[in-house]
Amino acid sequence: MSDTCLVRQPVFGTSGALLGYEIRFGDTDADQRALVQSLVSGTFELVRGRQPAFVSCGRELLLQHAQSLLNPSTAVLMVSRSIDTSPEIVEAIVQFKDAGGHIALDHLSSVEAPSEQLLPYATWARVDVGTGDPVELAQCVGRLNRQRAGLKVIGYNISERAQYEAIRALGAEGFQGQFFSSPEPVPATDMPQNTVAAMRLMGLARDPKVNDRTLEDVLSTDPVLMFQLLRLVNSASVGMRGVSSIGQALRMIGRTTFERWLAVAVAASRKSTTGVDQELVRKAIERGRLLEQLSGGPRDSGTLFLVGLFSALDAVFRMSLPEILERVTLSDDATNALLDRSGPYSDALSFVEAYELGMFEHAAELASEMGVDPSRLGEMYTNALAWADEALGNLAPPPEKAAPKVMAGRGR
Repeated sequence: MSDTCLVRQPVFGTSGALLGYEIRFGDTDADQRALVQSLVSGTFELVRGRQPAFVSCGRELLLQHAQSLLNPSTAVLMVSRSIDTSPEIVEAIVQFKDAGGHIALDHLSSVEAPSEQLLPYATWARVDVGTGDPVELAQCVGRLNRQRAGLKVIGYNISERAQYEAIRALGAEGFQGQFFSSPEPVPATDMPQNTVAAMRLMGLARDPKVNDRTLEDVLSTDPVLMFQLLRLVNSASVGMRGVSSIGQALRMIGRTTFERWLAVAVAASRKSTTGVDQELVRKAIERGRLLEQLSGGPRDSGTLFLVGLFSALDAVFRMSLPEILERVTLSDDATNALLDRSGPYSDALSFVEAYELGMFEHAAELASEMGVDPSRLGEMYTNALAWADEALGNLAPPPEKAAPKVMAGRGR
């Protein structure tokens, strides 16, 4: 597996469906070479996860015949706003389109960009929502639509509902930003009953005075949760098959692993009605697995997993973290990290937030301070994605309806 740092960030449609992932390497020429390295190693396909990939593309990649490296049917090349529009660049773009690919003009704003000369060849335009006021945003989108009929707009850098509503009202068809990971509180009674049961079990599992038989007895009162857990512990991730009871599972895998599966069941118990819901659950589990790999020194792997997973549950359940943590007993170190950003696990949270935003240099610095080799971060991240895919796949059947295609058609 490649040691290249990369991260994927979801692009959502107007109905909340997942349109694809932006796969980000960074902003330098070296990162274009990292893209090639990821393609050769197979990391790129793993991170893409069978979804369309939006990939930043510079002059070097275009002139190296991008269509021979990236599959045009599954990739959208995001062209820099400052790229030159020389004949050789136009020719490379035409070749990619002729092979079935699509082009997006990136980082557009109220100030007209040199790349807009390429609008006749573009399917998408990505507009920065976070830096301009509503009037400037409307002027930008209006200018683009006048120059290219049928252009699809992606609003990115969305951090507030007002920004989302503004770009959506202008006809945008794609959306990105921290807004989609922000909790919107709903009554606590909306939490599924099997979630409450799993949280209660997590508290019991952490208590050394509670024996395995008591845990099994509690689980037996919730058939749905017991079924989910048996599916999980029978998965390939655990390296065993044929586990027929919770008692047997506890004896074979131990309480720490049992607690981790309970945490996965907690996250996955949220009913997912949109692609946003599904990605939030996936993000929580990926965070847990990524942080688990930072163990060492004063940091316990099981606590790291719980800190990572619970750090995203406020968005999953649309409840405040203090309210969620009232329902489960975590260690003082985990609670302090989640609520106060203090203690030996606080740096791990800062690390995962920086990595998810593509702030790879800062993430590498934090990893080094925790005694983790920064060259392993790309491998650790892709491991987390693969692990989450397997865990979710073993927890529930695949969705009946496939995600909408982003490559063809303008349908709203």
